[in-house]
Amino acid sequence: MALVALLVLEGWELVHTPALRLALHSAVVLAIVLSTWQQAIRLRLGPRRLRYLARIAPETVLLVLLCLLYQRPALWAFIAFVRQSSVVARMATSTERYRRFMESLQARPAQMLALSFMGIILGGALLLTFPRATTDGLGAGWVDALFTSTSATCVTGLATLNTVADQFADPSRQTFSEFGQAVILLLIQVGALGIMTLSAATIILVGRRLSLRSASLMQEILDETSTSALKSAIRSIFLMTFVIEALGAAALYPRFADLGNSPVRAVWLSVFHAISAFCNAGFSLYGDSLASFRGDLWVNAVHAGLIILGGLGFTVVGALVAPRTWRHGSSGFWRSLPLQARLALVMTGILLTGGTILYYFFEFDHSLAGLPVREKLIASAFQSVSFRTAGFNTVDMAALSRPMLLVSCLLMFIGASPGSTAGGVKTTTVAVLVMSIRSSLMGHSHVEMGRRTIPSTVVTRSVSIVIMAGAVMSLGLVALLMSQPHISFDALLFETLSALGTVGLSMGVTPQLTAVGKLVIIALMFVGRLGPLTVALAVGRTGGQSYRGYRYVEGKVIVG
Repeated sequence: MALVALLVLEGWELVHTPALRLALHSAVVLAIVLSTWQQAIRLRLGPRRLRYLARIAPETVLLVLLCLLYQRPALWAFIAFVRQSSVVARMATSTERYRRFMESLQARPAQMLALSFMGIILGGALLLTFPRATTDGLGAGWVDALFTSTSATCVTGLATLNTVADQFADPSRQTFSEFGQAVILLLIQVGALGIMTLSAATIILVGRRLSLRSASLMQEILDETSTSALKSAIRSIFLMTFVIEALGAAALYPRFADLGNSPVRAVWLSVFHAISAFCNAGFSLYGDSLASFRGDLWVNAVHAGLIILGGLGFTVVGALVAPRTWRHGSSGFWRSLPLQARLALVMTGILLTGGTILYYFFEFDHSLAGLPVREKLIASAFQSVSFRTAGFNTVDMAALSRPMLLVSCLLMFIGASPGSTAGGVKTTTVAVLVMSIRSSLMGHSHVEMGRRTIPSTVVTRSVSIVIMAGAVMSLGLVALLMSQPHISFDALLFETLSALGTVGLSMGVTPQLTAVGKLVIIALMFVGRLGPLTVALAVGRTGGQSYRGYRYVEGKVIVG
């Protein structure tokens, strides 16, 4: 009752007659009274009254104060909805059916992850349909709302509507209001951290213990073996994210303030871009992305730094700042890093350097034509960073030459590092495959990297990830070619890999997609954020490794 009243009154603003508003206000008051009466009965008849009273006293006092200070039925409806939801949740979690459901999900963490992201996406889409989410007061259409919510939650950056109203905005498309922008930013942050990581961090920070089921799920997601290490990892992720984003916002604020923005507006621009950059989301509060700052070394450097840190992953950044890494000084720094961190850093360096050189060479007379040499160098370096999953652009993507188009597609397919806010098949996956090919050419029966032997299961998983990603890309591209005959092959190929790699760059064709095309891109973004292998595990019949106590006799098959 309270939720319906909240959506009708404040969400879609469907009620305009005083009589209906009075009826809904009365329904809200009734919901609050019933909720309070229910708690009073439980307090009177239930066991452990003092403990129950201590638990409900703070929220009851807060409810009374808010209702007295803010005479807004919508706020009352929200409070009533939250209170009743907590009651329903407690009742549901005590049932046998819930226990069996959680046990099944515990055995299939990939399914839990997929369902969590789907829930966040649908909730975000609902908020973006509210009239106050767009400047015209109509709210986004359901397909566009779902597209934007998926793009934000999957930290992609593709958009069918204008994120901000400025001279670069398309007047034929709707524009998100500040409320809509805030919803997008919230979805970016939650999507980057992951709903399970965010929930676990919140529980730990308020001093409560993780349940065995939650701990088991998070250990698999974060690759930790003990509960204490898991808690430490979650705290580090939570703290690291907000410290880096705060430093990025502080670094951007002076530049945005110098552009004539009010202090509040400059803070909003700084916070939005810092979070969007670190989360590799690519959403910008400028209609031309960052093209207006193409020659601004400071803005480009801050954004690129945030993108790189977000793309390295929490494990790598944590290893870089860990005291044990610097125990032997700078001379022993590299040897102290874990193999995962060394691989990620080497691959990132190779891709960034190679991407910068190739972009400058291929685009000198194309997208970089007419620019001073300094701006060409800055733009080449920035686009090399952005191509790998960020989605910001300082030059026109529609002007890319065909050689650079293929290079950019390769960079988008590879993506960033595991455990990061970015997408793609991941740098370490490609490194394992390259070293596997090298081992085959040298006649070795196993793969070695950094004086370590890579388990065969890791090699098999790497091959599976690349093949499945290629298959998903092919299916998505075929679907787009069939449903979007008015768009060129090059643009659709670029759009497909941008969505699957959760990059967010486009050759300007995203708003031209039909409803079917948008749904295809939504599916690609979702699969790209979770990973093709994770999605396959989520829809498969089993969620983990199955053990068999036997092996068949080896059979010889000629390959190649």
